[in-house]
Amino acid sequence: MAIRPFLLGLLACCAWGSVPAAPACPQPLRIGFDDSATPPGLMGQGSRFADPPGWEVVAVREALKRLGCAGELVRLPSRRLSASLIQGSLDFALLYGVTRERLQTLSFPLDASGRPDLAWAPVFGNLSLFSRAGTQPDPSWNGRRLDASRRVGVIAGSVQEAVARERRWQVELVATLDSEVGMLQAGRFDLLLTTREALSSEQRASLVEWAPPVARLAYFMPASLAFAQRQPAWTRAFWNEFCHAVRRLEPDVRPAQCGIVPASAMR
Repeated sequence: MAIRPFLLGLLACCAWGSVPAAPACPQPLRIGFDDSATPPGLMGQGSRFADPPGWEVVAVREALKRLGCAGELVRLPSRRLSASLIQGSLDFALLYGVTRERLQTLSFPLDASGRPDLAWAPVFGNLSLFSRAGTQPDPSWNGRRLDASRRVGVIAGSVQEAVARERRWQVELVATLDSEVGMLQAGRFDLLLTTREALSSEQRASLVEWAPPVARLAYFMPASLAFAQRQPAWTRAFWNEFCHAVRRLEPDVRPAQCGIVPASAMR
C-alpha cells in the first residue's frame, strides 16, 4: 500500500514530461506595424488602427489569442520601425522581405540549410513593375531584362531595392511608401517596382502593371535578434500561429498550407 502513491506520482511525472509545455508568454511584448495604410492588410494612417484594422492586425491578434498571450501593437514610420526592431525596442514587426542585411540584423525562421524558411513564410506578394497611365509595357519585357535607360523607383533599404540592384537596373530611391506612387506620377522615374498587394485598388487603377511580374516573394514577421535569443520556443510558436492565421484569413497571400513551400515561390 505504501508503494502505490509513489507509483501514481511517478506515472503522473512521466506523463507530464512526455507532453511539451507551451512556452510562457513573454512580457513586455511589442509588435510593430508601419504607420502607412496598405489595404486590405493594414488600414488607417498614423499611430492608430482603423476599424476594421486589416487582416494583418487580425492575424496577429488571433495568433496571440491562440498562445494565450497579450501584446502591445504599435505603428511607426517605416525607418523608425526598422530601427526599433534592430535595436530591440520592438520584438516583432511586419511585413518584411529578406535581404542580406536583414538576415544579419533580424531573426527569420530558417530551414535546415540556414536559409529563410519559405514553408513558414506567412505572406507571398507579387513584385511587379508599374508605369504611368497611358503608357505601354515594353513588348520585349520578360520579367527580368529591362532597357538600361529606364529609371526604376524603389523604397530605400527594401527587398525591391535589393532585387533591382541584383539585376543591375538603374535605381532611384524613394524614402517612404506613401510617396512612391506620387513620385512615379510626377515623372521622377520611369517605372515603379513594388508589391502589387501594397497598392490600393485606386492606385492600381491609375497605373499600368507590366506582365509577367518580376517575382513572387516571401514576406515575414521577423523578430529582433535579442528577443529571438531570449525566447526561441515562443518565437517559433508565434511565427507558426501567425502563418496559420494568415492562411485562414487570406489564403490568396499564403497559397499553400503552412509547412509547405508554394510552387510559385521565388527561392
